[in-house]
Amino acid sequence: MTDVLEKPTVEAVKAAGKTFDEKYRVFEDALKGLLEHYPNNIKTEDVLLKVITLNDLYSTHIPLYGNRIPTVWDVVDHIVKRRIDSDLDSGSTDLVYDIAKTEIQNKVHFNYSFATKYCSWHRQDLFPIYDSRVDEYLWYSQDHGWIDPFKREELKIYKRLKETITEFQDKCGLGEFNFKQIDKFLYFEGGKLLEAIEKKKHAAIMTESSQSLSESNEDEKTKP
Repeated sequence: MTDVLEKPTVEAVKAAGKTFDEKYRVFEDALKGLLEHYPNNIKTEDVLLKVITLNDLYSTHIPLYGNRIPTVWDVVDHIVKRRIDSDLDSGSTDLVYDIAKTEIQNKVHFNYSFATKYCSWHRQDLFPIYDSRVDEYLWYSQDHGWIDPFKREELKIYKRLKETITEFQDKCGLGEFNFKQIDKFLYFEGGKLLEAIEKKKHAAIMTESSQSLSESNEDEKTKP
């Protein structure tokens, strides 16, 4: 990809954070209030409220009911049985994998993005978030030499993701920011990259369509 973004700066991260807070204050305050009221993950009804809310607001596409599994109910049951609170407090990177992985009817399912967000909202100082915007931005960063090279699939290993974001903070002089503040920056910057990719795809489709139409017209001209 061509140079879409400039190397991050402290000022850019602060500006992104301010814009994010202004745009999503109600969203953030609602989740913050919910997590403050239900901080633990022992009671099914408490976990249910948090899973449904995070799943809806972050569009992580876990169905409430239906034939597609796991459902929200499966995920809630899985979290309650796992007894995750001590691992949340310790910042266990294995916990994300444990929450993400559910085995239903002898089939393993992996809700990785949801699991990172669930952990992050309980301990934003210990758990960075993963989604397509984060993935795209970190890949762009290594492609431009801002951080050391890595294999893209490594970002699906939570320990490696956390190390990569920490390295990004260190090498770009952003150590004063926590994971939540960095995530606000990645949300906007990663979004710009995804938008650029979609525009490039659209342009390619339009070019191909135009060429096909032109070739079709030429064929018509050569017919006797």
